Amino acid sequence: MTASLKPTTDRRKLLTTGLAAGLLAASGLSLMSRPQVGGRLRAALPGASLQDSWDARKGFGLFMAAAGQGAVFDGLTEVAADGSLRGELATSWRASQDAKTWVFDLRTDVRFHDGTPFDSASVVESIRLHLDAGLSGAAWHLVSNIDTIKANSTNQVQFTLHSGYADFPYILSDRHLIMYPAGNMAEAMQKGIGTGLYRVAVFEAGRKFLGWRVSGHYKDGTAGWFDQIELLAVEDPAQRLALVQSGRVDAAAQIDPIQAQNVETDPSMRLSNVPGNQHLALDASALPREAQMALKLAVNREDVLLSGLQGYGHIGQDSPIGPFNQFYRSQPATAYDPEMAQSLLASAGLSGVGLNLKALGNVPVSLGLALWPSLLAAGFTENGQMPLTAQMWSGRVTEDWMLGANGNLGGNSVEFDALRARARAEFDPNLRAELYADLQTNIQTAGPVVIPAFANFLQAISTRIAEPATQGNLWPMDNARFAERWWLS
Repeated sequence: MTASLKPTTDRRKLLTTGLAAGLLAASGLSLMSRPQVGGRLRAALPGASLQDSWDARKGFGLFMAAAGQGAVFDGLTEVAADGSLRGELATSWRASQDAKTWVFDLRTDVRFHDGTPFDSASVVESIRLHLDAGLSGAAWHLVSNIDTIKANSTNQVQFTLHSGYADFPYILSDRHLIMYPAGNMAEAMQKGIGTGLYRVAVFEAGRKFLGWRVSGHYKDGTAGWFDQIELLAVEDPAQRLALVQSGRVDAAAQIDPIQAQNVETDPSMRLSNVPGNQHLALDASALPREAQMALKLAVNREDVLLSGLQGYGHIGQDSPIGPFNQFYRSQPATAYDPEMAQSLLASAGLSGVGLNLKALGNVPVSLGLALWPSLLAAGFTENGQMPLTAQMWSGRVTEDWMLGANGNLGGNSVEFDALRARARAEFDPNLRAELYADLQTNIQTAGPVVIPAFANFLQAISTRIAEPATQGNLWPMDNARFAERWWLS
């Protein structure tokens, strides 16, 4: 190793390393208010598929995220509810000055559900699964920067990266990068053998998961308060809400904004309204440059927020880096100007250009409908040949992670990519702030993606369930970790 290793600090200076204090802080609990273990939690979740499995090399939605990393499996690190990074199966880590070499120390008191001890061999084999999967793997974009991974000892692993990455420990918190037992990977992916708080009792792909709490777990006393958890796959948001209203389940994820007020007025449940960096992204990268610029002027952001999201969110500035990112830079949003949009389209010979709005599958109906009045007033028409993709994106805890998740943000600019590479390898927070400010300005002014609004995470929860004061806001349902963080009221 040519460069010395140094301890790394969390971006919010709230780094913990798997100690009890860190676990309690992340769950929003105190020693005086710690709940007792018991009861059963039932939840209705979207994002399931009949092709779901415990193989984390495959893509999956909220249902498997909650059943997998949120219950059955653990990763090396975890983003706590307050946005800080803490160790899960790792206890500490340090990096070389160039952010290319990372050493992680591992917990010594952990066993998989089949009795296999967790050690560095499990880490090496679990990460190599994704490296070997290559481009076909769902996590390739996360692990492709890893050059080598090796075990320094039974309880220590070393990563060497192709290029410096100051946020590398955050990447290892991803829901795909869960740990399997070394030497038993195939069976673990078939049966669901992890180190998590809950072992698999019943799993029906695309339909149902039932988990039983593991006794003698290393998180005892700090997380995992239910004896049993039951997850039902329900895609229709109205059906999910009806299940809570009828008492069939205790919680429903991703409530449609138009139903939120009904939840707030129902005495048997409450609305969990969590602001975060989830956003609506209109990808216009397939449109001519003039149409992209006109689109930014043609979207009435206030209508999107008030009509489409019923006010449960905040105005977007065409950048996915939001107020909950460390290096967020507030900038005025592009003002709605239909006349200017029409002028741009006319000067480019695109007057009356027809848009084909695609991929509205995960966008609330009311949100999609709220877009069209202002687009039509600005000179665009419906059912045309110009593809415009609409999609809801969950935010990411680091700026670079978000920029990498949606590859069209920078418009395939060489200058943009070079600036991003400088920012991701820089440890100095002041320099990083400047670089990410430049990247956000570039995205807002020159990027082909329009982000008119950020949408809060809305969940309906029975009054029999208690939640910590601090809720994770990277993913729905407390970062999909509600099974270990919530308890019976």
